[in-house]
Amino acid sequence: MKLLLPLLSMSACLLTSATTESNHVRIAKSKKDKSPKSSKSPKSTKISKSGLPEINILMNTAFPMWEIDVNGNRVVTKACTVDSCEWNPFYVTKRYDGLHPDFGGHPTDLDVKYPFFGGSPFGGQPYSGTPHHCKKCDTDDIKAKECPKIVTVTDTGPDGPGHVPPHISLASLVRSVEGGIRLATIFDYDRYQCRVIPDVLLKMIRKEYPRVGMAAVDYPKPTTVEGGDFKYEFPSGNGLGNQTPPYADGPPHWCTAEMKATGHWDGVCPYVFEGPDAGKYRHPHIAYAALEVYLANKVMPSMCKKTWLQNNPQFLDSVIRSDTPFPTMDGDANGMKTVANWIGQPALPWTYDSGDPKTYPGPFSTETYFSQC
Repeated sequence: MKLLLPLLSMSACLLTSATTESNHVRIAKSKKDKSPKSSKSPKSTKISKSGLPEINILMNTAFPMWEIDVNGNRVVTKACTVDSCEWNPFYVTKRYDGLHPDFGGHPTDLDVKYPFFGGSPFGGQPYSGTPHHCKKCDTDDIKAKECPKIVTVTDTGPDGPGHVPPHISLASLVRSVEGGIRLATIFDYDRYQCRVIPDVLLKMIRKEYPRVGMAAVDYPKPTTVEGGDFKYEFPSGNGLGNQTPPYADGPPHWCTAEMKATGHWDGVCPYVFEGPDAGKYRHPHIAYAALEVYLANKVMPSMCKKTWLQNNPQFLDSVIRSDTPFPTMDGDANGMKTVANWIGQPALPWTYDSGDPKTYPGPFSTETYFSQC
């Protein structure tokens, strides 16, 4: 069967029902946006409020999913080319993100070139390639929460706006599109190919989430109306033994109580893997990238195709990957392409190796990495 995720359309005119609404994604709307000016206008295109497809349709178009059985196992392994490759619909771990799609991961924030990720360099320090910035000299037993994300008090410094969670960009872009922004003003193929111009995106963000004075911006959570009412989180507040709706506030990672007690990085725990929503978690940066692909194809169909891989063919042949090291997991004895491996929990005691440095292209902040120990 194909796993299709029921999801409320981001537009105003949607078909909904009481039985499916809890599995849908809605993006809260705001007042209309004025069209920003741009030096590049590939095509005059405008989408009405009722014109945006449902976000699950966009994700399954930009990232076509392979067929699975009732347990989440892949039914048939097909050849993977730029035009035919498929992705894992039973997504339960970020462990293999950035690797070849056959391993079950999805592209990382770095792969989709999300402009406000604020990632740490791959310098061999702990948690490289994540938003957590550790020093070069930090040992592997350091906790991720001790390595801060980039938080700025201005948008004009060397780190720009700092780390902006992707769900914030998704909500801001949706609201701008639904507000009637001219799509031709948000793209410049010569500079950013099929991606939204970062400066234009930041203006959208600041319209919805303004910075007040010289202060950090406190962004709302993705599951709140203010944060976009994103329904792919399936937060784990009810505890590992209750992976059913209604969900309680918490991180999207489902850890054991013993793991949580260690204080180590919960980002390595699996996403919801049991119950009616097993495997349905999706990263907001994947939803954002899918919307970006859809809009770019509307504006520049001859240059921007309908799938993310068609627009980023280099991904399949990449030698240096953007995956980040994981600790030893209790499912490691199982094959890397199996559900049993994907739903593994961190083995305790925590055993983590930050790995060797590697060269990955992209903007990284190195201030913390090179700071004095």
